[in-house]
Amino acid sequence: MTANLRLAALFFGALGVVPQATANPLAYDNDTGGSVLAYGQFSPAWVGFDDGEKTYSNLTDNAHSNTRVGIFIDQDFDSGASLRFNFETALGLPSSAGFSQTFEPIWEWDKTKLRKIELKYADSWGTLWVGQGEMATDGASSANLSEVTIASSRAVGDTAGGYFFRTKDGELSDVKISQSHRKWDGARRLRIRYDTPRFGGTGNGKGFYLSTSYGVEALDDDNDNTYYDVAARFDDKLGDWLLKASLGYGWIEDESDTSEYWSGAVSTLHVPTGLNGTIAGGGDPDSGGSFFYAKAGWLARDLVDVGRTGFGVDYYQGQDTAYEGVESDKWGIHAVQYFSDLNLEAYLAYEVYTLEDDTGASYQDASATMAGIRWSF
Repeated sequence: MTANLRLAALFFGALGVVPQATANPLAYDNDTGGSVLAYGQFSPAWVGFDDGEKTYSNLTDNAHSNTRVGIFIDQDFDSGASLRFNFETALGLPSSAGFSQTFEPIWEWDKTKLRKIELKYADSWGTLWVGQGEMATDGASSANLSEVTIASSRAVGDTAGGYFFRTKDGELSDVKISQSHRKWDGARRLRIRYDTPRFGGTGNGKGFYLSTSYGVEALDDDNDNTYYDVAARFDDKLGDWLLKASLGYGWIEDESDTSEYWSGAVSTLHVPTGLNGTIAGGGDPDSGGSFFYAKAGWLARDLVDVGRTGFGVDYYQGQDTAYEGVESDKWGIHAVQYFSDLNLEAYLAYEVYTLEDDTGASYQDASATMAGIRWSF
């Protein structure tokens, strides 16, 4: 075990693999509508990777939903408006998306681990966001009601995206899983964003809303691009069915060009049975690159007494993702068990990745196994 993994193991052990049910978040309320809430999550995972010739095993931080801490400071006003400050940061533990056959990330925090430093003002006319946080298209392809996205999602590279495919002659290629199995979505930037009020729904907090944002990259000194985007989202219950959908379109301006991308998703869950399904996609209208993602699942609420249980199978297909002529696939199977009294999830996932292109090279199939927990507080 490397020094980095020993350090991570000591940290995980110090916190305790299974938290006590009596653990409570730090919360404070005053008499004038103000409140403070500290929160976070601990998300260790073991990832085993097989590139067709060699196997690798690492203790990691799950990039599908990494370890983080944050704080909300809220103030409600008599007019019905509200103001929130949110600070949130990852802790810089070695990410499951960062390991490869030739590289092991270290436990290191820098400013790129900052997730949110923002103000949110909400009133009857909508919601205004200012600061480091989600662009309008961030997560536009992530609508998913399966409740198993901690184990697998359309973000294929979060499980083992740093690893390279190996060619049939045994050599490592220069194509990473995160490149061949990419998605098109927005991200968190230093931005100003506006969301409309909800409309067209069955009740408060239901229906459609529209978003737009304009931002820059403030945490990467080498990125001088400008970003702007629009998105639409829907969330409601129609009879016995929950329905969630999103669609976004974005533009990226650099010094010489403007590129575009789109992404979207729709997900539904049948409440009485727990059966659910999701489809998602996205792409680049200029290069022709695109991806398609589908998931089918079952969310069982009474299978065991400790909490709901989720099962899922999913499939990803990419075209012209890393470069023109690439075709990539992924299929996976996964399960998540919730422990409601502990705010804890335990999960297991297995995935197989394939790659083809028109260069004449031939690639071996790769696979990854992920097992871990997420404790929220």
